[in-house]
Amino acid sequence: MQRRTFLLGSTAMVAVAALGVSAGKALHSYDLAALLQQLTTFRGKDIQYSGVWSASEVFQHCAQSIAGSLDGYPAHKSPLFQHSVGKLALSTFQAAGAMHHPLSDPIPGMAALAPQLPLSQSLELLITQLQRFLQSSDAELQPHFAYGKLNKADYQAAHWLHISQHLSELTVV
Repeated sequence: MQRRTFLLGSTAMVAVAALGVSAGKALHSYDLAALLQQLTTFRGKDIQYSGVWSASEVFQHCAQSIAGSLDGYPAHKSPLFQHSVGKLALSTFQAAGAMHHPLSDPIPGMAALAPQLPLSQSLELLITQLQRFLQSSDAELQPHFAYGKLNKADYQAAHWLHISQHLSELTVV
């Protein structure tokens, strides 16, 4: 009897947690077109940064992430990671409406960031990659290195959350 009670209680807790995450995800919208518009207002402005990477490196990193979703990421976490920890992490970020990850971690296998790349060029690179993504279809999307296969809505949320967290370290002067 105790085993049955434990199994039923555990199943109920998992179901309630899943419903909570699902409900939390529905509370947030991830408008990449609006984020793109915000980024275009950065053109010609001085941008200061408070993190390890320069603003140029932040824009390059975010552009690499979007390019990976369209062209493929060079390195991936294991399928087990993607289907467990990866999916749970993305769902949690979506439910919270915010992402929290180390802001100076490179994307596995991607080219090193170019510290000397002018800010204006890295910003245009990010804008171009966002435009490419917005024009893409579900069929064109490649699996995420940590989250696995995503539809466009989940990728849109992942990109919005990722870029937004990185922008928190930047100040437009």
